[in-house]
Amino acid sequence: MTNSYKSSFFIKLQKKYSELVDEYNLKNEKIDVKAKSLTPEEAIGITKRDDYVILKGKERLLQATMLGSKGQAFTNAQGNFSGTLEEILNMPLENDFQRAIYVATLNAVLCYTGKEEKTIHCRNEKPEKCSEKAIEYFVENYNNKKILMIGYQPTLAESIKKKGFEIKVLDLDPDNIGKTKNGIVIRNGNTDLKKYLEETDVIFATSSSICNGTIDTIYDKNKPLIFFGTSGAGAAKLMGITRFCPEATSGKN
Repeated sequence: MTNSYKSSFFIKLQKKYSELVDEYNLKNEKIDVKAKSLTPEEAIGITKRDDYVILKGKERLLQATMLGSKGQAFTNAQGNFSGTLEEILNMPLENDFQRAIYVATLNAVLCYTGKEEKTIHCRNEKPEKCSEKAIEYFVENYNNKKILMIGYQPTLAESIKKKGFEIKVLDLDPDNIGKTKNGIVIRNGNTDLKKYLEETDVIFATSSSICNGTIDTIYDKNKPLIFFGTSGAGAAKLMGITRFCPEATSGKN
């Protein structure tokens, strides 16, 4: 590995990823890994709501395919990639696009090896079903706990708040910061993170934080960390992080 990205999270993740690739003798294989940017309808289907970030065109869902197995990653970067797993492992990971390609292919590898098959984003009515299951999950595991959501996800945030949980939401999108949506004030993920991390009991974070380079600000903080979304499928499995994504589907063909 020649990765030069200075991230404690990625240093640990790369070691585990490389070990997995070696275990299945994939590193030296001439495997073609392609990634394409899905349209919002391809990614999430037809939904009742129109306030998902991907429907606003600010993020795209990259999809990597390897030996019939698929993995995805959310990113605001654009582009396509074709290469081998060895090239992926040696990516510098210095920008959002490189990290998104890395994460999407990691998810495809985890799917191919059978370590984590739910690597495809839910579609149509399933995002709403996910929010219903989120209520059950937090009542069962973190009842009466303070929740910090990193990355505004409207259905999840709204459902958790309506159930009576104390939830704070941080986001990086200037169009969201400072606004009240569905009864929730959205705060600045850059300037307010330290304050609200200290006050919270549970971190409920978009796994896109792996792609956008903010993961080190929330990882290993001696508080429960729960990822939501498909981007974190492979990383959560390799790093022992809880992932809440009950409606994700299999990436196997």
